[in-house]
Amino acid sequence: MANELLYVVDDDPGLRELIQVLLEEQGYRVLTFENGKVCLDHWEEDPSAILLDMVMPVLDGKETLKKIKEIHPDIPVIMVTSVQDVETVVGAMKLGAYDYLTKPFEETRLITSVEKALQQHSLTGRVKHLEREVKRLKGGNGILGNSKALKVLLDKVHKVESSKANVLILGESGTGKELLARAIHENSTYSKGAFVDINCGAIPETLQESELFGHKKGAFTGAVDSKVGKLELADGGTLFLDEVGEMDLNTQTKFLRFLQERYFERVGDHQKIKIDTRVLAATNRDLKKEVEQGNFREDLYYRIAVFPVTIPPLRERKEDIPLLCMHFLKKYKDDLNKDFQSIAPEALRHLTQYPWPGNIRQLENAIYQAMIISEPPVIDVPSLPEDILDQAESPQNAEAISQFSEKELKPEQATPSTSNPDGEILPYEEVIKNTLANALEKTHGNIPKAAKELQLSRSTFYRMVKKYDLG
Repeated sequence: MANELLYVVDDDPGLRELIQVLLEEQGYRVLTFENGKVCLDHWEEDPSAILLDMVMPVLDGKETLKKIKEIHPDIPVIMVTSVQDVETVVGAMKLGAYDYLTKPFEETRLITSVEKALQQHSLTGRVKHLEREVKRLKGGNGILGNSKALKVLLDKVHKVESSKANVLILGESGTGKELLARAIHENSTYSKGAFVDINCGAIPETLQESELFGHKKGAFTGAVDSKVGKLELADGGTLFLDEVGEMDLNTQTKFLRFLQERYFERVGDHQKIKIDTRVLAATNRDLKKEVEQGNFREDLYYRIAVFPVTIPPLRERKEDIPLLCMHFLKKYKDDLNKDFQSIAPEALRHLTQYPWPGNIRQLENAIYQAMIISEPPVIDVPSLPEDILDQAESPQNAEAISQFSEKELKPEQATPSTSNPDGEILPYEEVIKNTLANALEKTHGNIPKAAKELQLSRSTFYRMVKKYDLG
């Protein structure tokens, strides 16, 4: 994050100059001020983080912090104080300070604090951007995404929304076919009418005709009352036939007649009912193949597929995954009473690498599950479902394994098995394997506890156990 602008506010000119030199050596741009008032007078520079002395003349650190948070609450402020001012700093933290440094402080402590503050600032910016994108892209149709594949689809759909043409929506399970159907309805000339959906796959074949067209009292055993069908309810609006490939052949024949003549009869009745409704249909089946196999009428296929559109699977629009994740975090925030702000970068990499056979519906379930397991504000890797971790693409798995280094596994953690009984130093891979085995033995096979003892993420520990065949 080099070249970020930082403000240093301190009445000690020597300390200001020292901090400026240290930060500029790291590639940051630095502006210094002798008190809070001068700092606020130069606010138009828009810093990414501020180091603020607690005790200063004219306007002290606490009052300056209050005003900064009023102007821009998202900018991280690191308080600088002497040992005697620690209690005051606690109050400053409650006012929104990100961190504090106690004089005299080490260079590494300063740099680390600034780096983390900038990471927080960047993360907050990305979250706000995604929230704006959710509002902008959701618009009036509820469809989220900004990928090229989705744009091509929506551009095509936009051309047919205002017509009366029947639309066949194709796509894998979980891609959002019903959501697209509702969007077409809401932007059509039929939007003032009802959107009536019927899931052909969820209704027994013997009841499909009655559910769609309605029936007259006594038309069949169990018909104790007359019933209005879905088609009649959709008069003036839109009828959505979900899983239309599951419609039985008898119902197909009667529905084809309706599409040709624009009227129908209830089961057991001879009264003709004329209605005006638009028909949208959806399926994850290959209807052309169903036609070839005799399972679907060819003439009906061409009637409902006047304008076919295909929703791309999630694996072909992975750019939309971050936006969808943010949407689901907000969607289930109140349900779970957990205010998640973001998803850790490594976790997001796993999510974008996964092929998502269940598409958006599966992604939604994965985020919901992760929210249950995790604690706010960030969804981390160990919270993700195991199938996502297991099927992460191999290059990233290799990278994650390569990151398992001396920094993660310190020599003192491996002391029980760094050498053999003769005192000869063991190979590095052997040290790691022995250390993992020792941790598992001491925790009686409790992987989460063993990972915690070794200061490793649970997912990294799982992968290492699998690699060294310790499971």
